[in-house]
Amino acid sequence: MKSLADKYLPAKFLNELDRILNGHNGFHATRKKGKASSKTRLERASFYRLAFAQLFEMGYRLASPRNLGSRHIEMLVQRWDQEGIAIITLHTRVSFLRTFCGWINKPGMVQDVHDYLPNKDVRRRTVAQRNRAWLPNGVEAAEVIARAREIDERLAVMLSLEDAFGLRMKEAIEMHPAWCRAESGTALNIHEGTKGGRWRQVPIDTDYKREVIEWALRVAAAGKTGRIRWPGRTWTQAKRRYYYLLAEKLGVNLNDLGVTSHGLRHGYAQEKYQDLTGLPPPIAGADPKQVDLEKHREAGIEVSRDLGHGRLALTTSYYGSHGHAMRKKD
Repeated sequence: MKSLADKYLPAKFLNELDRILNGHNGFHATRKKGKASSKTRLERASFYRLAFAQLFEMGYRLASPRNLGSRHIEMLVQRWDQEGIAIITLHTRVSFLRTFCGWINKPGMVQDVHDYLPNKDVRRRTVAQRNRAWLPNGVEAAEVIARAREIDERLAVMLSLEDAFGLRMKEAIEMHPAWCRAESGTALNIHEGTKGGRWRQVPIDTDYKREVIEWALRVAAAGKTGRIRWPGRTWTQAKRRYYYLLAEKLGVNLNDLGVTSHGLRHGYAQEKYQDLTGLPPPIAGADPKQVDLEKHREAGIEVSRDLGHGRLALTTSYYGSHGHAMRKKD
């Protein structure tokens, strides 16, 4: 089946777009010397082909990608809004357009999403509005992991790593446990499958974590590669199998159990916050009057470090925020 780009974009146009991408897409949007991840490069390239194809489909048949103008961007954003594209996706797409306009020497041409949709609330929500952790939604991780073990032991290990260490799905699938456990045995070095290639260290400080990593070592050693991923499968094939087993065999999806596997990271963040502060996280309804501001900040730093986030503010998407109530204590 032909893509929209194959259907609408002339070969000459695509060739010029490819030349622009070859010259710029390998770099970070804001740091010319920093290399963009393969995921970002692929997402940007696919998006630009889609965006230009949609312009052609709407009748804006540009002679060159460099002819992109403010009117074209306005029409694209309005189209995406009418199609019901999520707010966070709208922001990402506009950001990609802003990057592209910088490449073609038209900086400043792309405005904020609000300027294109003035009558719509387009604010990005970085604070958790709903608790996505499993336990608050009535789902016991231990029970699901036990069922997973009956179906596929490697899947059960992946879920256990996400639950015990707050790992992302890709980090759990791609892990070589023998390479990751520090010599002291007190920490797990996470460097495979991480976002942006950022290395981090998560402490092995409970019996549960020690049991999970020992289990992971045994399962990984049973395969030739020494990693958690299913032997003989590529990363893409492993990801497909992971989601199939979760959704179809275990019911781990929003329609059935009301949770996703990412909710295990939310649970890890919330439990860690409570261990460090002695109080439930904001999203669980903790009284901000009882919160010690210094402990709150320190907990945020540690949770952010364990999850592999570069920005402290992102932790609020996992365990909520006390908002103005905490600012009044400053």
